[in-house]
Amino acid sequence: MRRARALTAALAGLALTGALVYSASSHAPAAVAAPVKARPVAPPPAPGPPPELSAYASLPALEIYFVNTRRSEKLRLYDAFGQVDEASAKKLDELLGDTHDRKHYVTTRLDRRTLQLLFRAAYHFKVERVEVISAYRKPGRKRQGYHGTGQAIDFKLDGVPAVKLASYLRTLPRAGVGIYTHPRTQFVHLDSRQTSFHWLDGSPPGRNWRERSIGGKGLPQQDAVYSRRLDWPEGLAVPQVPFEP
Repeated sequence: MRRARALTAALAGLALTGALVYSASSHAPAAVAAPVKARPVAPPPAPGPPPELSAYASLPALEIYFVNTRRSEKLRLYDAFGQVDEASAKKLDELLGDTHDRKHYVTTRLDRRTLQLLFRAAYHFKVERVEVISAYRKPGRKRQGYHGTGQAIDFKLDGVPAVKLASYLRTLPRAGVGIYTHPRTQFVHLDSRQTSFHWLDGSPPGRNWRERSIGGKGLPQQDAVYSRRLDWPEGLAVPQVPFEP
């Protein structure tokens, strides 16, 4: 009988101990996990030009010097994707304005294709300096031809004879190309137009009474195969062109 009572008391003690342990564990506060620091997520890399267009980023900047103001801009006409960089083109708009009235310098939006052909010629001859004689000329008593619409530029390339420069430009379709051969001129006129026309002028500066047409027989066929893709620098992939005028 005594053994039975002792056993009963022992079992009751074990049950009480287990209950206390359970109660203590169930009401104990849960351990607080240390906050995890979020790792900064790097932004995705900016999309670069396709491999075939990457050469545009390495084209040298050209120094465009305007003789009438003795100012210059050194810039690239194309962005890394081969498109005309409007910020650079606008600098040329401001640089190559009308200087006839020194108190009122007048600018316009220069024809972008004319600028492309200018840069194409400079890259063809591997020069990095262009000397501009005249670009935009505000129409007045004289209409100023393609200069009056911002489509023409008279220029020289360092180290390139005018005859050689004009000969190259005459291979471009839909362009007006004039060569001024007087000893005091020696520059080339370039403009963008629908029907090509080439001429030679031996007049002194400010005159054009010796102008005469040269070539012309094969120009219609040359113009007929024109494509906008021909306006970009030679040997480089051409980006997607939005239209074919």
